[in-house]
Amino acid sequence: MLWFGFREEACVLVHGSEGTDTTLLVTALAQVILNPDCRTLAGFQGLIEREWIQAGHPFSLRCARSAYSHARLKQEAPVFLLFLDCVWQLGRQFPFSLEFNEHFLLTLFEHSYASPYGTFLYNNEQERKLCAVKEKTHALWPWLNREGDNYKNPLYACNPLVIWPSVEPQSILLWQGLFLRWIRPSHHLDEAWAEIEKIARNS
Repeated sequence: MLWFGFREEACVLVHGSEGTDTTLLVTALAQVILNPDCRTLAGFQGLIEREWIQAGHPFSLRCARSAYSHARLKQEAPVFLLFLDCVWQLGRQFPFSLEFNEHFLLTLFEHSYASPYGTFLYNNEQERKLCAVKEKTHALWPWLNREGDNYKNPLYACNPLVIWPSVEPQSILLWQGLFLRWIRPSHHLDEAWAEIEKIARNS
């Protein structure tokens, strides 16, 4: 589907049962692959706001173990986490093409489950309006942008090309920074990235 739309320069309709889960995952991931603007820090925030939050992904239902959800566990599904994992895989395969780093993806994951901000609260725009989320809470994005340097990839160089990922089994790795975060010491990795950032700034 993605290759056809790119090669033929055709519009593609993606439709799921409700259009709020895997449909959003596919369309959002396609935009990251095809559109270099969506690989920037600001562009990726806009993508999540547009394709996940405003499009009605039911965060309270799918993130049923979050601090704010009363959903039944059978409605839980880590769809947004799967999207972040896919983006992390892209970043690993194309380390120069994403302006943001792994820490940024981990922060989004954390805030989608428990956050002092209102960005990921409730299931759709109607619920957020009824509960006056914009009036009663602050958005996550301004805080992230104030901390922007902590979330930038020091190796980033704008790549206008499409980034076609390898989907061979050997190309897909476990996201250790997330799934092994509590059992894997990270200070060596943090020191390595600090040194990479230093070299990138001095070059």
